[in-house]
Amino acid sequence: MRAKLTVVLALLSSAVWIPAAAPPAAAATGNDPTCATPVTGTPAGTSGPSATAPVLNVGGANELGTVWDPAGNNQGAFPSAASHDTVAADGTPRKQVTVAFSEGRDEASENTPPGQVVSTNGAATFDASTYGHVPGVSYTRLRSGTLIGYGFKPTAVTSDGLTMTFPVYRSTDDGATWTTGGATVRVGGTLVGRTPDGSGRMHRHPIELADGTILVSYYATVTADTSGGRTGHRSMVAASTDGGTTFAHRGVIARDATAANSYPEAAIEQLPDGRVLSVVRHHSWSGSNWDLATPRQSVSADGGATWSALQDVAVSFPNGYDYYDDNNKKLLGVAPSLTRMPNGIMVLGSGRPDNWIAMSTNGQGTGWVGGLTYRNCPTSGYRFHGSTGNADLAVIESNRIAQFGDNCEITWACPAADTGFTIDKQNRVWRRYVDVLTADVGKIDLATKYRLGQVSVDTDLTWTSPTRPRSRVDGAFDGSTEYWSSAARSGGGGSYVVRLDRQYSLTRVGLSLRNGRAATGRVYASTDGVNWGSPIVNATNRTHLSLEYFGVSAAARFVKVEVDPSASCDAELGTSCAMLNELELYSTVNSFENDPINNRPRGFTETSQTWVTRSGVNGSSRALRISDGAADNHAKVVWTGTAGTTRTLDFRLNPVTLPNGFLFDVRGRNSAGSTVDSYHLAVFPNGSIARYNGSWVTLTGAGVVPVGGWRTVTVQASTTTATILVDGQAVATGIPPSNASTSLIGYTFASAGTAPVGDQVVVDDVSFS
Repeated sequence: MRAKLTVVLALLSSAVWIPAAAPPAAAATGNDPTCATPVTGTPAGTSGPSATAPVLNVGGANELGTVWDPAGNNQGAFPSAASHDTVAADGTPRKQVTVAFSEGRDEASENTPPGQVVSTNGAATFDASTYGHVPGVSYTRLRSGTLIGYGFKPTAVTSDGLTMTFPVYRSTDDGATWTTGGATVRVGGTLVGRTPDGSGRMHRHPIELADGTILVSYYATVTADTSGGRTGHRSMVAASTDGGTTFAHRGVIARDATAANSYPEAAIEQLPDGRVLSVVRHHSWSGSNWDLATPRQSVSADGGATWSALQDVAVSFPNGYDYYDDNNKKLLGVAPSLTRMPNGIMVLGSGRPDNWIAMSTNGQGTGWVGGLTYRNCPTSGYRFHGSTGNADLAVIESNRIAQFGDNCEITWACPAADTGFTIDKQNRVWRRYVDVLTADVGKIDLATKYRLGQVSVDTDLTWTSPTRPRSRVDGAFDGSTEYWSSAARSGGGGSYVVRLDRQYSLTRVGLSLRNGRAATGRVYASTDGVNWGSPIVNATNRTHLSLEYFGVSAAARFVKVEVDPSASCDAELGTSCAMLNELELYSTVNSFENDPINNRPRGFTETSQTWVTRSGVNGSSRALRISDGAADNHAKVVWTGTAGTTRTLDFRLNPVTLPNGFLFDVRGRNSAGSTVDSYHLAVFPNGSIARYNGSWVTLTGAGVVPVGGWRTVTVQASTTTATILVDGQAVATGIPPSNASTSLIGYTFASAGTAPVGDQVVVDDVSFS
């Protein structure tokens, strides 16, 4: 329980303008001992997260990094962020991320241009040489390919209080250069303030509806919301049908004519079904002050014209949330951000007192599950001090996002009187990665396998253009649902056949046909590329904004997508065209591609010194690393599958270092119902394979599984005998069980033992069937 600290302070504007003449606050909480404990990400327990339910994994220490640390502890706070698809010099797809930040004081009259830095490697690093000022805002990629964003503060307001002009920034060359212009916004009411300092503000990135309308969210005080001598903010939506230059009033997201509530800062984003979700910052009038309250949310089914009744955002925090006031437990947050992932999951970010992130997996923008992402506050001082709580989001991969926040700021956040900060008093901008995973494992990494030549494509969706570098054959599995990151055809429908690297038992197909445009397509599976049978997926008249997932059960060495022609096409594609925006395939092979990076693998138990890695993999972007660095602990992981009298364990293995050995067991149950190691097997340092039956018995010669090389190991087992194959060739047959069992139930991977150290292996593409 924290102590109470009584202070007098102005209403914190958090770089999102709120009236300067704010009433004083009273009885704020402070001296919170929680501020001594930093946020370290999603805990790594002995079991991994669910393999069958969506997963939110907040990255740990390795996933937290610095974006901008200004010299001299100058201002660097209140970040905004955006990402878009580009290609590297060698043509490799990449995600470019721009993070802008305030370099001025948090005051309504402040006009210092924001700074920004750019990353070309998915927010891993931000080179200081990229520092600049334009656009200095979050932006959106339109389907035309243009990047567009709007300034936070207007440059002009008409004397009648009905129109504001905001800066608009556009780039038609993937962010290499930007043009600056003005965009007029017709206000949904008469502004109380008639100057740029005292009028309205824009919030976050614009969105583009399926019909090409551009929506922006802005907030202001208007005369109709004045009551009792005070005026609360209302959040509104404006719409442009001319490419983002002139905006008409579209609708009111949140207001209170009684001025009992105030609603600045409304994030907007389209749900997968095309409706528009908004989450809005919320203040309630206490009688003397605008107290920060629980954010509220609303949905529009008509493009922002009308909105459902506001309701409090409800977020569950499985790993804990520290309430601002333990005696009045409410979720709080400012500067909400909304992003729809390519995999269709909606992500919400906010903060104050601590930064947090949450996902909605039901397509409705409800059922939020969250996790803390950052904390910096004083153990002696006001709980809201330190990090301002302002943060923004940027998509990195189909199932991975980055949140950007601040550590301190110069106006009010880190006063000299406050001490004992969680981190420190340095003004800086940080980044933390978060995995946002759909409800399945077994995602096939088509992109990496294609680049390595392990997967091939036969298609007539081969349209390319120098101005659309991500429109190409592999645009259909590049992890992005941006409109032009697609495989496309000019002049009719198309066929797209993927020849996989092996035969798979498919369990799920993710499909996005033509982002934001109605399209029809079908998916087929074949074991020989000749006989296709009936479609395993029928997607008729779909307007995809993200991937749509279909449960399937099919054997496939080949997968074909047929896309019907569309008559409404972009001019450069002609009068008839077809697009395949994104394709994902899932199978019974556990590939770890939809698992949390640097944390426990999904669905595994008894996990120790084992995590999902991106380093040293081959033919995929993620794999399982088992690394024994402790003399008092066994590096180990266990999977329990469906029981049977015959089972095949198949996996790819790279012994990185093997001073002692690598154990791989087929587990079973005996007649008493106890779990036993039915087959206790090992790879020795010399590359030989052995079995255990009271003592180790060598089954093969040396070098069968060499250190530093990838091999595919297969154990074909029954309750009475087993055969081991390496790269498809039998190397040991007629192997008796190590322990008698009546059924086979799973497998174990482990280092050589508790005391020995130094064994490190990477495992991938595991199946137990």
